[in-house]
Order: sequence, then structure tokens, then C-alpha cells
Amino acid sequence: MTLKSSISTIMLTFSPGKIKNLLFVACALYATSVFAQAKEEKLSANKSQALSFEISVPVGDFAATHFGGLTVDYSWSKKRFGLIRTIVAKQFGFIITGGVAYYFGKKETVSGYPYDYPGYFFIHAFGGVLYSPVKSGIISLTAGPALGIYNGNSKFNIGSKLDANYYISKNIAIGPGILLMKESGADPIWVASFKASLNLR
Repeated sequence: MTLKSSISTIMLTFSPGKIKNLLFVACALYATSVFAQAKEEKLSANKSQALSFEISVPVGDFAATHFGGLTVDYSWSKKRFGLIRTIVAKQFGFIITGGVAYYFGKKETVSGYPYDYPGYFFIHAFGGVLYSPVKSGIISLTAGPALGIYNGNSKFNIGSKLDANYYISKNIAIGPGILLMKESGADPIWVASFKASLNLR
């Protein structure tokens, strides 16, 4: 092959049209890598664990015997907690929660004698779905087994909880919730709550 034919072959191989195609592919690969990196950075900005503290108010029949309660909850959901929504396309996620609540008994007079209703412990382990409708808010619906402890007696329960969280800062959220507690052979118990959550990591 002569020098002239070699140069012609090289020029044909890297013709303007093909150079444009190569540049386009290179730019596309670069943009993809930058987008992926940005997505990973956004993903790492959110947290997977949260700790919440709740003030609760019994509703209905439960309000006749108990006047309020306190709850501590731990929640886990992969990279779902935080002010910035990590993946816009995936608004739904899986969440698990576990915690303990204590409801304070009321004092009343029965047949002329004072009576104190015992406190009620509610220990639960729930799982369910989490929904991110906006970047600053989360709604979750969970359900699962629980243990109710009243006056020294422990009984199996099932429960369900609906929560709404609004992020007032990057790692702090506040919002209302409602809890259903159901013991076998007994009427369901309802509790309304307001909580503050702190993202852990």
C-alpha cells in the first residue's frame, strides 16, 4: 500500500460525518456518566433511618379511660427520608417501623371510691408502603403484629397506622397520624397523634 493510499484510507475513516458521530457518542457517554453521578449524589443525600417522637390523644371509647400517650418509633426505608426526593420516577417505597407507646390512664370516682385506670403499653412491628407525592412530604401506611400490655396482662394485637410527614428542614419532619389497635375479641381502639421525626443516617 502506498503512502497516498494510506492517507486516503485514514481520511475516509475519519470523514467529517464520522467525526461528528464519534463526538456525539462521546458527548452522550459523558452526559450519561454525569447524570448518573448526580443521581447517586442525590441518592446519598437522603437517609434510610429515622427516629420519631409522638404525642398521642385517644379517640372514642379509649378516651374514656386514657387521656394521652407518648410514643417512640424507629423507621427504615432505603434512601427515602429527607427534604429532597431521590428518584422522581419511584414515588412508592417499602417501609418498616417498630416502636413502643404508653398511654396514661385516667382517674375517676367509681361508687364513691377513687379509681386509677392502669397505663397501657403498645409494642408494635409494622411494615407497609411509603409514598412521596412532593419533595417535602411523605405519606406512609403500615400494618402488622403488636403486643398490648394492660394491668400486667399481655395480649396479642394487630394494628395499622397512617402517617403524614412534612419536612421543615433537611432532616426534620413533622406531621399527624392515626393508629388503629385491635385485640382479639375486643372493639378496635383509635389514637390520633402528632409527631416529630429526625433522620439518622
